[in-house]
Amino acid sequence: MHDKWVQIWGQAHSNLSHFYYPEDKKTYRFVINSALSGKSIRIRLSNEFSDSDVTIGGITVAKCESNGCFKDSYKTVTNNKQSQFVLKKGERLICDEVEINIAPGEYLAVSIYVEKGDLKSGNLLNNVKLITVKGNKCKDRSIENQRRKRDSVIDVAGKIFNLFLHKPLPLIESVEILNSNGASAITVFGDSLCQQGYWTGRFEERIRDAFPDRFSVINKSIMGNRVLRDFSPRFPCKGLFGDSARNRLNRDVLDYDDSEYVIVAVGTNDLLQYGTIAAPKKDKPTAQELLDAIISITDNIKESGKKPIVFNVAMFGECIDSRTEKEDMTKEYNKLLFENRDNFYFLFDQESVVINPEKINCTKKEYLGKDKLHYNATGGNMVADAIDLSIFK
Repeated sequence: MHDKWVQIWGQAHSNLSHFYYPEDKKTYRFVINSALSGKSIRIRLSNEFSDSDVTIGGITVAKCESNGCFKDSYKTVTNNKQSQFVLKKGERLICDEVEINIAPGEYLAVSIYVEKGDLKSGNLLNNVKLITVKGNKCKDRSIENQRRKRDSVIDVAGKIFNLFLHKPLPLIESVEILNSNGASAITVFGDSLCQQGYWTGRFEERIRDAFPDRFSVINKSIMGNRVLRDFSPRFPCKGLFGDSARNRLNRDVLDYDDSEYVIVAVGTNDLLQYGTIAAPKKDKPTAQELLDAIISITDNIKESGKKPIVFNVAMFGECIDSRTEKEDMTKEYNKLLFENRDNFYFLFDQESVVINPEKINCTKKEYLGKDKLHYNATGGNMVADAIDLSIFK
């Protein structure tokens, strides 16, 4: 088999809004567990949603323990053979290849020292450990995380919105490994129901067990993300919800040729957000508009040689932002998806897995978190365990 670059970790960037990292001479160590084997790595960096340049003072990579402590000597990562460089505002780049042998299940520490610049481009995910410490500690074998004062903003926001908000992850767009075994990625292209990690984490466990050294699961989901429209400027955390799924498809999915399957799990926010603090009433879609957009997205995915797996929308009648017209439109949209399922490689009936048979406009309460919209661990496991893994054979 030929060598191919495959993501072992990645994220979809948006504007980190109030959760960003202000300018501070600090080291960011990402601890990544690889599902795949490979002989080299390369790192993609992004400063796409920042309004200032970022000066990178150094990057290292090393195999490590789960706590980020180096097992072997580190290697220096460069950009155009320069260990120090500037990542300009709005820029995305691919660092130079670094030879390093990785086996499935091994941990990799990617350490980045930021000399100058606010870090405003990134995401909030729970599938990687991030250690932050002041000063240039890229070459240090072991470092201890220093909690920042701004983390209290996350704690307050989480209480206000009844959400569990993960630690912000800046700078890195993806880490890719040069694989020789025919491995590929399964990309999750979703919103906060995926970004929260409750079903995607369990799904990744099942994939690793069923297909060792065959697939990585890459979560390219953004909280609050809509299909038809970019984030609404009326929302206090401007930019956090990201560009629309239609507008970010190329950047987050099609720019990579490693994905064999793409799970398209968006649409909830188009149906739920309008008329709330997040979006005005005029943003109300129709079920047909949403279906047409999903078909357009999946057509583009198929044209790129990837297989689209579409999730329908789980009912959200317990959520404070729900209304009868929104619930009716969701049922209409799910019905249209079923009628047009031949457009997709596979249609996953998420709704029927979690629905409350006694309140058919609602997901079972025992599957939901405090906000009565997002899954808790029980609901996430229910969804992940209901996915028939034979579709990936």
